[in-house]
Amino acid sequence: MTRKEIPIFDANSTMFQNIGLLKVAETATRQHGDIVAIRVSDTRDLYIAGSPECFQYWRGHQGHFQTDLGDIASNQAITRMLLGDQLQDPRWSDVWVLTANRMSAISKDFDSWLETALADATRTLINELPLDDTAADLRDICRDWSIRAVCPAIFGSDLDVAEIAQGVADVEGFYFAMSTKDASETADHENLPEFQAARSFLDKAITAALKNSGPNDRNLIAQIATIIPDDVSDADRLNLLRPTVGHVITEKLNIGGLSLLWTLVQLAQDPQLAADISAECEGKDPLAMRDTDSPLALSTVKEGLRLFPELPFIYRITSEDVPIGDYVIPSGATVVFAPWLVQRDPRFWTDPKRFQGDRFLDEAQHRAHYFPFGVGARIRSRANFMLHQLALASRAICAARTVALSPDCPRGNIRPLLRSALIPRGAVPAVFSSRAQSQAAVDERALADASQ
Repeated sequence: MTRKEIPIFDANSTMFQNIGLLKVAETATRQHGDIVAIRVSDTRDLYIAGSPECFQYWRGHQGHFQTDLGDIASNQAITRMLLGDQLQDPRWSDVWVLTANRMSAISKDFDSWLETALADATRTLINELPLDDTAADLRDICRDWSIRAVCPAIFGSDLDVAEIAQGVADVEGFYFAMSTKDASETADHENLPEFQAARSFLDKAITAALKNSGPNDRNLIAQIATIIPDDVSDADRLNLLRPTVGHVITEKLNIGGLSLLWTLVQLAQDPQLAADISAECEGKDPLAMRDTDSPLALSTVKEGLRLFPELPFIYRITSEDVPIGDYVIPSGATVVFAPWLVQRDPRFWTDPKRFQGDRFLDEAQHRAHYFPFGVGARIRSRANFMLHQLALASRAICAARTVALSPDCPRGNIRPLLRSALIPRGAVPAVFSSRAQSQAAVDERALADASQ
């Protein structure tokens, strides 16, 4: 069978570099189809794989795609650099086995600690919302919620949320530096100020948790520390804990609470949807409900992730020639799988750019075109965890508060900007009110109208 030559979209210009990959990818695939090579420099092409068939091929042939990106560090490689690999040292093989066994033994307890942290974080978010018409920035609200929803189960309850938030930003800064700087600049990554800031945060947080926790405390560090022999030095103890703690943070933390932020932005523009979610919770405790008992809330957060996927673009390197459809992507090529494109494609979605909170009430029809977290067994675990977090927070907020974007919120700020994730372009001020008071005012107006 004769294969077609992959079309090339030349984005090697200041104009295309300025508009960013979101628009470049949309323009390239609109002009050339689902598979197109985007020329980003004189020596480098990115192969956009923008169809469900590409994802299905990836799912069935994961061995054909590497996560290490040659001279560009992948997320997995950056994680190894940041966390260290002390547990891989043969000297610590016994500790590695003990750590794995301890993690397995406390897994149900850890799930319970995370559930408690999530409920407490959501309750705190709701209670701290201003109700005097003062606008609150959704970026701050959602960032603090994401930290409180996970970190107490890892580090214990003695948290400085602002300090953790800065530390998480430092970690993100290291990832960004490693993925954007030249290979010559990142060759000695431990001398990068971004690495030193990120590593310092992790070590400081773990050290504080070790100091403030005892063997009976309900947090991850306290429990893993119990299996490390007493004669291990403080430095080695830190090196042995860091990989486990870091990987759990990576798996559980929704960085910046961005997925909740984008959902709240949409709810703020659709008060009827928020009211309908509130109605699902009537007579029930939204913090204790099963997600299946609030199907509209769950559908709404899935719709948020459709338009604003956690991973809008996923980079892989081909380990051999890869035949997809009528094309062959060559070995060693950088392939970009694109949930951002597939999940907004009018071939697969009705009115794809419109936020439709009830779209996923019939979920089965969308599974083949929905990849907000990527593909794979580990991805499913993270996806289920994140969906539960978001559904619980969304229904609890809707049940207790109404939300509207502040008149002072620039509409340009709620257009997504791609960094390592989709972020707003600036502050997102929102105004919250008590739903009970708002409903009472509506009822009062309805009575007045009926009497006329």
